[in-house]
Amino acid sequence: MNRRSTLQLVLVTALALSVIANGFLLGFVARSIGAGGGVAALSETVGNAYPAEVRAEFRSLLRENRPRTRAALRNLRQARQKLAATARATALDETEVRRAMQEVRAATEALQSLGQELLLEALKRTRGKS
Repeated sequence: MNRRSTLQLVLVTALALSVIANGFLLGFVARSIGAGGGVAALSETVGNAYPAEVRAEFRSLLRENRPRTRAALRNLRQARQKLAATARATALDETEVRRAMQEVRAATEALQSLGQELLLEALKRTRGKS
């Protein structure tokens, strides 16, 4: 096996593991969306780490921001689907795979930023600070 073959094997293995992990994550999100329109998945992230009033305010903010939340979830799902499709392509195009991976990272960061922004707002509202 030459160096290029080894690198291709490593990349394909990493992509396969990523696709599998993304599949599990998408299944979790899909189940959560079915249970609560996308809001449930994000509201679970607050969990028991915060007082009940903060969790309640966070859920309220998620409902108020449902269009933004759903858009962020949709963008992440589409980016992951594009990555999976790129990984399944007959010919490996490393540039295209890297671009798809960057899109997944950007969509993940956008969703995380939205969740953190809403959590901070929930904390400010429940503590009476602006």
